Amino acid sequence: MKLTWFTTAAFTLRSGDATIAFDPFLGLPLKKRWPEMDGRAFSDASAVFVTHGHVDHILELPALLAGSRAPVYATKTPCRTLLRHGVDGDRLRTIRPGETVAAGPFTVTAFQGRHCRFDGPLIRQTAPRLCRHPLRAARLLLYVAEYPEKGETLLYEVTAGEKRIQVMGSLGLCPTVTYPTEADALILPYQGRSDLVAYGRPLVQRLKPKAVYLDHYDDSFPPLTAAIDTKPFCDLLTAHSIPCRALVPNATIDL
Repeated sequence: MKLTWFTTAAFTLRSGDATIAFDPFLGLPLKKRWPEMDGRAFSDASAVFVTHGHVDHILELPALLAGSRAPVYATKTPCRTLLRHGVDGDRLRTIRPGETVAAGPFTVTAFQGRHCRFDGPLIRQTAPRLCRHPLRAARLLLYVAEYPEKGETLLYEVTAGEKRIQVMGSLGLCPTVTYPTEADALILPYQGRSDLVAYGRPLVQRLKPKAVYLDHYDDSFPPLTAAIDTKPFCDLLTAHSIPCRALVPNATIDL
């Protein structure tokens, strides 16, 4: 299985000639930086999976998939949002925790996840950036209201052949859910807290993956976001015999 990460939580998984996509979003600054990253990155996907309905996960989905007829799997809130923004309702598929979808060689199971809870120090760090860019900040905050999450963040488990990959939609797990453990790889979104190392480690301990790959650490939606230093977390996990690395934009790795 091959993974290509683009930005934020947007990536594709390929097995043989089949491809599925997750959270297609390029982020305007990164789209300018890597002009080759356009809708073609997702146009050959046979299915698209959305982890949750926030703006930095589905804002660009209608445009990026305009030339595709692939079904889009999401919970009810992002489905409603995408319908309002021009996605054909015939291609939207509501997926619920506990359901499994087959897409070519891939089997994808949805589990209830949890969005990370922003902490006070992070909010205080973000506020000055918003004040320096008030017009852009106002527009982004309107986007936040327009693209709600409503407690519907998912964790996906993807199986193809002998490989089993887990995809977290945000840095949080539901305390009442029993998740499968010891996946071959965990894709972990490393953003949303001021104490990411301390906050993220128990999640990894709970899922017990064989390897961890970090996404969503980039500054793809400024001034709400900021680039995160992933080295302390990777060093910590590696010291505990769990290989960990940050994904590289527009690069493909073998899982």
